[in-house]
Amino acid sequence: MSLSADAFFLDNPPAFLQQGDIAADVPLVTLPSSERLVLVRSSHFRLPLDHLKPGEAALVDERALSDAYEIENEYTVVSVQRGYAMLATPTCDLDDDQEDAIWTAWPISPVEGSGLDIGNLKAGKYANFYLLPEHEHLGGATFISVTDLRPVRPQQFQLKNRVASITREAQDEIARKFTRAQGRSWGYREGETIQPLGRYETGEFRCAQCNVYDVAVSHVTLKAGDTAPECPNCQKIGKAAQWYPLTKHRKS
Repeated sequence: MSLSADAFFLDNPPAFLQQGDIAADVPLVTLPSSERLVLVRSSHFRLPLDHLKPGEAALVDERALSDAYEIENEYTVVSVQRGYAMLATPTCDLDDDQEDAIWTAWPISPVEGSGLDIGNLKAGKYANFYLLPEHEHLGGATFISVTDLRPVRPQQFQLKNRVASITREAQDEIARKFTRAQGRSWGYREGETIQPLGRYETGEFRCAQCNVYDVAVSHVTLKAGDTAPECPNCQKIGKAAQWYPLTKHRKS
């Protein structure tokens, strides 16, 4: 379950930025949906630009250039939308003295229109989505995707735009969510087709989800082409199976 607003937000934010701070008007960069990028070049010779200056420039499809990306940097066109974001960079790494510092932030999105089930969000059933308690500046129900990290410059996430800070307990909870989402065990879900076995794989599988709980770990024997079954333990608590292959006991 997510923390309550009282346990999540600080009543008196510190006089400095810290991890988990929420700010308004943060420019959030998104790559275009097209697989092709549009590069910014000089208008007459289509040469790469060292620095962007006011004035005429040409926008060129990357596939129309034979020297795309041959220099150290290219300027390209991306989508940017200003909105609320939560600072993901740890507090001890927020050094404004670094001229070229890049921080990371999580965009904050409304639950409405996202297609996510708010009940499952509250219960923590999504591996990478975290429901934020309601806050006066954020409006209705909002969430972050802990795997959706966006780069921001320190100048783009300023103390004057901060609308909320979070408690140490909230920082720890989100950090654990991030760690689990980034490093969770791989496994076949129910209904997925088992691929050809690797050199040392035995055809025996265990459920990674079961390893987290004090239950007898589910075990199945499968071969290439089989369909991964349900895990009876995980089914009881509404979780999806994660069947990972066992390998031969051997020296590395």
